[in-house]
Amino acid sequence: MKTELTHLISLQSIDLNIKKMDDELNVGNQDIEKREAEISSKKDEITSCTNRIEENGARRRELDAELEDGAVKIKDRQTKLMKVQTNREYQSLLKEIEDSKKSTKDKEEEIIYLMEQEENLQKKIDELTNLAQAEEGLLAEEQEKITKLTAAILSKKKKIEKSRNTQAKKIPVPLKNRYEQLRDKRNGIAIVGVTNAVCQGCFMNIPAQQYNEVLRGEDLISCPTCQRMMYFQAEAESEK
Repeated sequence: MKTELTHLISLQSIDLNIKKMDDELNVGNQDIEKREAEISSKKDEITSCTNRIEENGARRRELDAELEDGAVKIKDRQTKLMKVQTNREYQSLLKEIEDSKKSTKDKEEEIIYLMEQEENLQKKIDELTNLAQAEEGLLAEEQEKITKLTAAILSKKKKIEKSRNTQAKKIPVPLKNRYEQLRDKRNGIAIVGVTNAVCQGCFMNIPAQQYNEVLRGEDLISCPTCQRMMYFQAEAESEK
């Protein structure tokens, strides 16, 4: 059993090393995805600003056309004003002229507002474009680094996986299956040391009888709390 225990500890060490490499790859890919998402968000905002500028432009053209019609209407009413014969008709035309002038003023103010808004939107587009271009440059550099790192890690991982296959063959199938099940359930840690009757996986005390069995090392004993397989680990070793 001590030989099998040694093989299990070695196998777990290899698996933890592989997991560490996978985590490094994931971190690198997540960073790339985060940068891509940030760039995409800026481009979406640029598109939104561009659409608003186009909408503003369309609205200004409508207002310009309405201003032309309004100017014609005011001129027409002013001409008629010179020819009216009753006070009632005169007052009616004056009111139409005043209403038209007020409408003209409102439209001119809206045009000014739209133009100011377009100017601000264009400034925002320019700023976002510069930021996106800078971030794309950084992304390209990061992608190059990640590509090289990934190639190096995968090459190293391939060699370690060969070593793992060799190590796994040394362990009886039932015991290896038990190890794999625990590894899946316990975040990659299936076998742990026990120091001073304390499981180093869940840090709970081990009953005295079980601790004595662990010390003898004749059987693989499971922690009553976390169910991991246990082996004796001297205090000096656990502190490393």
